[in-house]
Amino acid sequence: MSSYYRLRPSGFALIIAILFSFQQISAQCSNSNPAGCSCPGGGTSCLLLPDITAGKKTLNATTGWTEYTQAAASPNKGLLRLDVSTPNIGWGPVETIPTNNYLCGTDTLFNFVPPSGFLCPDGSFPKRLIKQRLYQKNGNSFQFIDRDAGWMVYHPSHGHIHIEGWGLYTLRLRDVSVVDTLQWPVVNSGVKVSFCLIDLTTCSGSAGDCQDANGNTLLNNNFPNYGLGGGYGCNNVKQGISVGKVDIYHQYLDESFVKIPYEACNGAYHAVVQVDPDNHFLEMNDNNNWLAAPVNLTKQRTSSTNPYAYIFSKKGNTVCQGSTLELEASGASNYVWSTGATTQKITISQPGKYWVRATTPCGVATSDTLDIAQSGISAFPAITNNDTICAGERAHLYASGNAHWYDAPTGGNLVFIGNNYETGSLFNNTTFYVADQPSVLGGNMAPSSTTFSGTGNYSTARTEYLIFNAFLPFKLKKIKVDASAAGTRIFQLRDQYGHLLQQKSLTLAAGVQDVTLDFFVPSGLNHQLGLSSSSPVTALYTSTTVNTNIGYPYKLNSVANIVGSSLGDKAFPFFYNWEIEATAEACNNGQRKPVTAYTVPAPAVSMSGLAQTYNHAAFGAQLTGVPAGGTFSGNGVINNYFYPRVAGLGSHIITYTYSNGYCSGQTAQETNVVLDESLLDNGFSVQLLDHPGSHPILWIVSTDNSGVEITLFTSTGQTLQTMEKPVYPGGNFINLDVEKYPKAVYLLRVRHLASGKTKTLKLLN
Repeated sequence: MSSYYRLRPSGFALIIAILFSFQQISAQCSNSNPAGCSCPGGGTSCLLLPDITAGKKTLNATTGWTEYTQAAASPNKGLLRLDVSTPNIGWGPVETIPTNNYLCGTDTLFNFVPPSGFLCPDGSFPKRLIKQRLYQKNGNSFQFIDRDAGWMVYHPSHGHIHIEGWGLYTLRLRDVSVVDTLQWPVVNSGVKVSFCLIDLTTCSGSAGDCQDANGNTLLNNNFPNYGLGGGYGCNNVKQGISVGKVDIYHQYLDESFVKIPYEACNGAYHAVVQVDPDNHFLEMNDNNNWLAAPVNLTKQRTSSTNPYAYIFSKKGNTVCQGSTLELEASGASNYVWSTGATTQKITISQPGKYWVRATTPCGVATSDTLDIAQSGISAFPAITNNDTICAGERAHLYASGNAHWYDAPTGGNLVFIGNNYETGSLFNNTTFYVADQPSVLGGNMAPSSTTFSGTGNYSTARTEYLIFNAFLPFKLKKIKVDASAAGTRIFQLRDQYGHLLQQKSLTLAAGVQDVTLDFFVPSGLNHQLGLSSSSPVTALYTSTTVNTNIGYPYKLNSVANIVGSSLGDKAFPFFYNWEIEATAEACNNGQRKPVTAYTVPAPAVSMSGLAQTYNHAAFGAQLTGVPAGGTFSGNGVINNYFYPRVAGLGSHIITYTYSNGYCSGQTAQETNVVLDESLLDNGFSVQLLDHPGSHPILWIVSTDNSGVEITLFTSTGQTLQTMEKPVYPGGNFINLDVEKYPKAVYLLRVRHLASGKTKTLKLLN
């Protein structure tokens, strides 16, 4: 993020003033003066590490956070937006430098230079791997140590590079019995926030953000190496935070928020900020990278709302013999499980009935009972197929039965449920493992009819959606819709932040009908089921009421519930009678069958033979492509030749495309066709045009209506024919009939009758 975009109105002047005040301090220790830099504890040789913290002043200020209702306009609907500062109170700078390696999905592209506008096959921008540069002081010099430190990515909305995953924000309930704040119950977690690391202000300029372990405020003059690093901006060459400097990511910027759960009630919470949550960066102290700030929500549901408690399982409601299953309760201040446990998560190894009683800001609630079964032996799928794709594409794999797909032969992660698995973008050979797992739980959720309550209307909106919780991973097999007319719709499953999980484009008939989706839904809060913003506009029915809740929540045992919509509690948009099938995790019994997606690299393609500029009258140019056997395309291309006269005046893109049977590669070059009038003399010019498949053509430009005399000679000077032709002001085409003469080189003499000037040209018949 560019600095002007993030400064408060007086920020720039303040920074300049502070920097000027500390010129002498900066001069004592700088990138160019290692001798003036100090080591912790004294000495002349040391590693100068940074120390990143979360600033207490910025977030604790009265303007440091803003709460929005669930009915607020997008993009702030149900958000708690936060101002977060990240000071560097260490002895060395945080400094990042880029590599030439990129991540596309889970694959690494080494020594890669992405062309302008390059996107990964899934449509995302490639992530550029970065190094953290550490300053090693050796007497009067610096040496540098570079270590892996995550990645940066281009953000098109800002037009610059961000360091990914610099911050993580969570909404938590305080547990007075737990000393470690990071173990307090999580109500909801935000996405990992990317920062453009810059020296936005100083510790003195944002007094109170920089504090030591005892809570003492640190100012610029408290840092012996103040300013070391220096000059960090938002670019892809170098980013960082200098010693004694502060970066601030304001609440109005992208991703600087926590999503408040749709059913959350008013009450006392804590916003918890973690800096560098994945420990990509080496620093002096990793234990001071977090901050908990109290926030009192006042714009959500009241405590009179029915309280709720949920149990989540990421691996279904079965436990394998000899294995364990983790159950997690929704965020509350305390818990009492049916097992007697009082933690937010429990690990079980036996089948049985499990429930939890939780105290939330909405009150005390008891969850639905989750019936955990003993998983049986999984069978081999009857049919499987491998697939071969071009590197970067999605593979389409198939298995019969109630197929469960995993990323490992045993254990691992459940990645899909269903017969037809479309993978993410793959760059290397990848093997998946599939088992036929019997269905253990299913049913229907949501109203079965569009006339169930109140009134309704056909809506052409594409921005509305239902909000639901998934307590177990399940397959959303079918829904019911009522379309005002036949047409195509694009259905989408999204997470709580609006990130696309799956989508399907389907053609609907007019009227009420079942729609097969077969979406795999992972467990989680506040999923969205809606339409794509690019979906064709054809109306679907939406149920509405005037004053009362339309009937939320709609529940299916302990599998899922629909808690509301983007229109609030008084409307139910589009999607009725959900048919759900929850299935078990396949046990580690050796019954998974491997299915492999093989990748073929895209061919390296080149072309030659095309010049940058051609005279309009030039003969055809032969084009050559490597590997051979591809196809040339573009204006003026005929049978691997480029003909300027056919292409016409102007710029033209000529493309060579080659396919190896799995992948296509192509390259393109630009050429320009111009009209050469350099022969214009005494009122006329003459050019011989190459015109494939027809007679040769003379192109004559004249400023008057005098005629010309055209004589055809052999190469030895023998006259074969003479003719006179009229010409007119401007350009004139004259066809030459020479087919009756043998193939040879001839001479053409064109004499301008008014001036007597002649032009002689060679003609290859």
